[in-house]
Amino acid sequence: MCYILSVAETPGPKSLYSRWRKALPWVLFAFALGIRLVGISWGLRNDLHNPSYHPDEAVIFGYSRAIVPGQGQFVPHFYNYGTLYLTLLRISSDITTTYSGGPKTQPGWSWTNPDATDWDWVSRCDLSGRIISAVAGAGTALAVFFLALRFLDLLGASIAGFMLAIAPAHVIHSRFQTVDILATFFIALSTLYALKLLPGREEGPPDAKLGLKFAALAGVFAGLSAGTKYTGILALLTLFAAIGLAQRPTWLREAATGGLAALAAFVASTPGFVLDSSKFWQDFSYEMQHTATGHGFVFAGTAPGYLFHIVNLLVGMGPLLTVISVLALLWASFRRHYWALALLAFVVPYYAMIARAEVKFLRYTFPMYVALATAFGYAFETGWRKKKGVGQATVGVSMLALGGIPFGGLRGAVETTGYMAGQDPRDAAIRYLRAQSPKNVGLIVDPWYWSVPMFPDAPEPRSVPWPLRLAQLQTQSNPPALFALAPDGSPTQLDIRLPRDMKPEMIAYTSLEYDPLSRLAGLKDLAPDQQAMANQAAEFKRALESNYTLEAKFGRSTLHIEDLEYIQPTVYVWRLKTAH
Repeated sequence: MCYILSVAETPGPKSLYSRWRKALPWVLFAFALGIRLVGISWGLRNDLHNPSYHPDEAVIFGYSRAIVPGQGQFVPHFYNYGTLYLTLLRISSDITTTYSGGPKTQPGWSWTNPDATDWDWVSRCDLSGRIISAVAGAGTALAVFFLALRFLDLLGASIAGFMLAIAPAHVIHSRFQTVDILATFFIALSTLYALKLLPGREEGPPDAKLGLKFAALAGVFAGLSAGTKYTGILALLTLFAAIGLAQRPTWLREAATGGLAALAAFVASTPGFVLDSSKFWQDFSYEMQHTATGHGFVFAGTAPGYLFHIVNLLVGMGPLLTVISVLALLWASFRRHYWALALLAFVVPYYAMIARAEVKFLRYTFPMYVALATAFGYAFETGWRKKKGVGQATVGVSMLALGGIPFGGLRGAVETTGYMAGQDPRDAAIRYLRAQSPKNVGLIVDPWYWSVPMFPDAPEPRSVPWPLRLAQLQTQSNPPALFALAPDGSPTQLDIRLPRDMKPEMIAYTSLEYDPLSRLAGLKDLAPDQQAMANQAAEFKRALESNYTLEAKFGRSTLHIEDLEYIQPTVYVWRLKTAH
C-alpha cells in the first residue's frame, strides 16, 4: 500500500493514483465505521440486566426525552452538556420508535420508577444514539484525512486518518451513547476549515470571499462542538492562529465572522442559553465546579492532571503512537510549518485546561487526537521521503506503532473490540454465581453499573430512590444478596461488618467498585474523608483475606483507566473459608 500511494502523480483521470485518491477516503471511512459497529451492542439490555452498563447513557437518554422536535421544544432544562447531542438522540429515538415499535409501558421512561420504564425500547433508542457516535467517530477519521491532505501527500494523509480510525480509546467511545465523540468530530471539521485559510501543498491561500466562507464554517463547527460539549469552543483558537499566521489582510473580518458564527451555532444548538438562561448558568457552573473539585473517590490520590493525561494519551492511542505524534507536532512547529503552529495553538491551551481539573477521564483527551494524528501522518511521510537512516527508522517504528507495539494501535483496537463483542465479565460472574447456588452473596458497594447484576435493574440511574433500590436488592436478587447498611439505612462502602460479622457465603465485587477505594490505603496527605476511607479499606481488606478465599476471577487484566474499564472490569468472587 505504501508503494502504491507514493507513486508520482501521472496524468489522466483513469490513472492508478487518481483512482486511489478518489476511493481511499471512503475506504478509510468504511473501515473506521465498520470496526466501530462491531461490538456496538456492548452492555445493552440482555437476559441478565435491563439498563445499559454505561453509567451516563440512562441520564443522557432521560434528558433527551424533554426535547420534542415536533412541538418546537428544544429546551431540556439540563445543561451539564450542550443540547445538540440530546436533540440528535431524541430524533434518532423517534425514528427508532417509528420503525421498531414504541414502548410497551407508558410513557416508557421514568427517572424514579424502573417498573414504568420499557428497557427493551430504551435499549433500542440507546443503540440509535450509539450509531450517531460511530458515524461521528468514522467521520473524524475522514476529516483528519482531508485536513492532512492539504499539507501532506496521499500517503501522509492516509496514515493520519488511519491512525485516528484505529486509536483504541476513540474506537471504544465511538460505541457509546455519549457526547464526546460527536464533539470531537465537530472540532475536526472546524480545524479542517480553519486550516484552509493557510496555503496548502498544492494551492495558495484562498481569496477574500472564500476565506470568509472558510472562517464562517470553522466558526459554525466550533459552535456546534460547544453545543455538544462546552470545551469545543476552544477550536476557535486554531482559526484565530491560522488567520494570524497567514497574515490575512481581511483578518479582522474573518476573525469576527468566525466568532459570530460560533456564537450563532452554539445558540442554535443549545437554545436554553437564551431561553432558559438561569438554569443554563446554574448547570454550567455546577459542571465547572465538578471538574475542578473531583469525582468522588475515583481520582483521589492520583497524579496531577498534567501527568495523568499523559498516561491517558499513552493508553488511549498507544505509547509509540503518542510519542511519535507529540514529537512530530513539536518538530513541525519548530520548522515553522504553519499548520502545526495552528494546531499547537489549540493543543497547548486545551491541555493546560484539562490538566488543571481534578476530574481526569481519558475521554477529555480526544480533541487532541485530531492534531496528533495529523502530526503522525507528517512524521510517517517525512520518514518515507528520506528513505534512509533516520527516515527509514521513523517509518519502521511508526509501522510498529500502528500495529500496536507494545500495545495500542490496531492491536489494541482489535483486542478491545473483542471485549465489547464478547461476554461482559459481570455477566460471566452472575452466571457463575447462579450455577454455584450459594446461600447468599455479599456486595461491598450499593449496586449500580459497577456491580455484578444481582437483580435485573441493578445498573439503573441513581435518580431511582435508594429505598426502592434497596427493596429491589432485598427481594429480587438471585442469589440472595447481603449488604451492610448504615444506622440510618443509607448505603455503605467497604463496610467491615460484611466480611467480619455478616459473613455471607460468597462476596462478589468488581475493580470498578473496589480499586478507587482500596488505592487510598497507604497514601499520605489525604483529605479527612479520603483518609477515613483509606483506613476503612485497609480494615476491610484484612477482614476479607482473613475470612475468605479468592475462588474465581473474571475479565482480563487491563490498565485501570476508569472510562476504558467500563467495558472490561475485573470481577472477583470470594468464598467463606468455613463454608461447606
